[in-house]
Amino acid sequence: MKPAKTERSPTNGPPATPRKAASRDAASDYHAKTTHEADRLSRLAKKAGRPVPLGDASSGVMLAVEPPVGPRLLDALTRSLESVGLSQAYVTWTDTGHLLEEILALEPDALVAVGPVAAQKLDALDYPLVRNLFSEAREGEWFSWTIGTAGLRLPPLAPALEDEAAKRRFWRAFLSLKRLTRTS
Repeated sequence: MKPAKTERSPTNGPPATPRKAASRDAASDYHAKTTHEADRLSRLAKKAGRPVPLGDASSGVMLAVEPPVGPRLLDALTRSLESVGLSQAYVTWTDTGHLLEEILALEPDALVAVGPVAAQKLDALDYPLVRNLFSEAREGEWFSWTIGTAGLRLPPLAPALEDEAAKRRFWRAFLSLKRLTRTS
């Protein structure tokens, strides 16, 4: 009696082993999607000569900052985010030309308008699921922007770099971001 033949792989090599389906993880898929989209939008901004967004696209926190953008403002914003434990927050600029695409791609849990121009630009996007407008929100108070996204309106950062009263106003409102770092 002949031994049973072992099925070989298509290359006539050792016996084929059944492949397990790759396990999918929703968090990993989300991270991959948002990173891919953020990289694509960053390349478009860079190609157009506009400021490139920074931070982790999958952090769940997105700040939209109005112009002017410069090294001093960027340094102040970076230090401020670090001080409230949000150093990985995604920071974009209202003049990237792709603000709506960024919001749609990232689907942030929290969207922050830094300055009244940023608030107006976000309102002008006519995002279809908006419940409350940024320009109508009080500075430093969280509100429901959409069902799944909290909104926060902050004062402009640029004046806070030059004026003590503006700095205190900005900082008082900015401290509202600490709520996002609380653990339950």
